[in-house]
Amino acid sequence: MDDEFNSLDDDWINKFENTDKLYQEFYKDDLYYVNLRAIYVNRENEIDKIRNESFLMSKPNQITQEEIIQILKKNSIDNDKRYTLLSILKYNINLEPDNVKEYLLEKINPDYLFCIKNIDVVNFDKTINMFQDLNDIIFIFYEKSGELKKVDTKNSTKKIYLRCLNANNRKTIKKRYKE
Repeated sequence: MDDEFNSLDDDWINKFENTDKLYQEFYKDDLYYVNLRAIYVNRENEIDKIRNESFLMSKPNQITQEEIIQILKKNSIDNDKRYTLLSILKYNINLEPDNVKEYLLEKINPDYLFCIKNIDVVNFDKTINMFQDLNDIIFIFYEKSGELKKVDTKNSTKKIYLRCLNANNRKTIKKRYKE
């Protein structure tokens, strides 16, 4: 019985594993990192600067709300200028392995860019291993106007402080009633 088990042909398993290694890049897998891009736009609507970095996610396929807030705080000031968030965009390639050939030949043109409307958990779909480095989250910042901080003195109300000048010279007046 042992001879029969040892004599079984397992070459086909080895061939299959070798062939499967060739297609490993075309399988969908979880995302553990994305490219983080911060685009800074000045008051004249021109791009001042683009900052790129890789962002390692704490959970596969998602960026938590706390991580987004941390990214916003970190990137809201650049070169002593304050910026406000204009938009958050997510670029996630969720192409199916069967459609890779058509995509590369430009026969299909799917939409992979999504606008994030709320600062909440951002979920990414599983991506083919070959395209994982193309997934991005893009933050567009707009320069805050310094003119908004100035207050027009003509239209503002002045604060009035009421205080007693001489606290020691207080007099109590008694009212006398006539009978």
